[in-house]
Amino acid sequence: MHILTLSTLFPNALQPVHALFVRARMEHFSRQYGHRWTVVAPVPFFPKLPFRTFKTYDTYAQVPRHENARGYPVHHPRYLVTPKVGMRFYGAWLTAGVRRLVKKLHASDPFDVIDGHFVYPDGTAAARLGKELNIPVVLSARGTDLNLYPKLPGIANLIRSNLNSVRHLICVCEGLKQEALKLGIPQEKVSVIGNGIDSNRFRRGDPLKARKSLGLPLDANIILSVGHLIERKGFHFIMDAVSRLGRDKVVLAIVGDGPERGPLEQHAKTLQIEDQVRFAGAVSNDNLPVWYQAADVFALASSREGWPNVLCEAQACGLPVVATKVWGIPEIIHSEGLGIMVEQRSADGLHAGLEQALLKDWDRSQIATVGSLRTWDRVSEELAIVFDTINNPR
Repeated sequence: MHILTLSTLFPNALQPVHALFVRARMEHFSRQYGHRWTVVAPVPFFPKLPFRTFKTYDTYAQVPRHENARGYPVHHPRYLVTPKVGMRFYGAWLTAGVRRLVKKLHASDPFDVIDGHFVYPDGTAAARLGKELNIPVVLSARGTDLNLYPKLPGIANLIRSNLNSVRHLICVCEGLKQEALKLGIPQEKVSVIGNGIDSNRFRRGDPLKARKSLGLPLDANIILSVGHLIERKGFHFIMDAVSRLGRDKVVLAIVGDGPERGPLEQHAKTLQIEDQVRFAGAVSNDNLPVWYQAADVFALASSREGWPNVLCEAQACGLPVVATKVWGIPEIIHSEGLGIMVEQRSADGLHAGLEQALLKDWDRSQIATVGSLRTWDRVSEELAIVFDTINNPR
């Protein structure tokens, strides 16, 4: 089978840790079942203006048009966006940006299925090109595309059209499936397949050795949080909670980068906990496990999530988690022995959860055992059922 993955969610030379879960899922699936794989991962383009520059789009402009670093072709065509406005046109613009390339690739080496990720705007391009080229489309919903975008003006009907046009929809959690059903997609067209982890990489290690390698205090209670530094991830709530835990032997390690880093660093100073907060910046997937192995508790304060891989990675490393009770998170923290879910996304709620987690005697071996069950190989087996059904309909 020759699979075309079409998604703006994909790593590139300038954003090597962007949406690693999409790449990991299809790399494992293709390798495990011997499928050939081509990736079209468009990046947004906005023309330079004489009176204003947009740093984000200057960065995107430097992404190479073609890459082949991992043994399969990855193409990065450009598509027009208008910052903060015109979202209802993004699907059409993305389709226009990739159409010529996809048709050229298909003519030279035909695709058997389009593997689209993110219901809008990516799903628009996948659905339209699938129809034009008579290729079945499997679309994956990831989170915001179903738990936020349908509420935006003019977007719900576009999403509904995409869902009804594709052959099958994969949701990473049950909550997203329910949102899809509300939009009218037939239940038989929807599967729930969460992300996986690399259990050879994410596993328990020696905490003292990990702390020494990272320069972290050996005798502190270390709280870890990993993610893109944006408001939705709630790092400011975690910092507020840490400030209430007391200054003695509590360290918050934040791994990741993003537009909120400056404000978060200032927030730490305002709270007078700058000596307790370590900003590690972006960390490669290869170097991420040691951070989990060094910590006592993992914290996530998101307002919206699909299937947060960081929770699965933390569990596989034996870390109990404290997280807001939203979307796919209850499906990951499915027993009291795995962590604590916070009903209220606030400093009070997180403070209570973290305080309880630091005092509790956790069975970290059991947490790691549960966390290591959800491997990419297992995900591939579930994907195979969907893709085989698509290519061999009854």
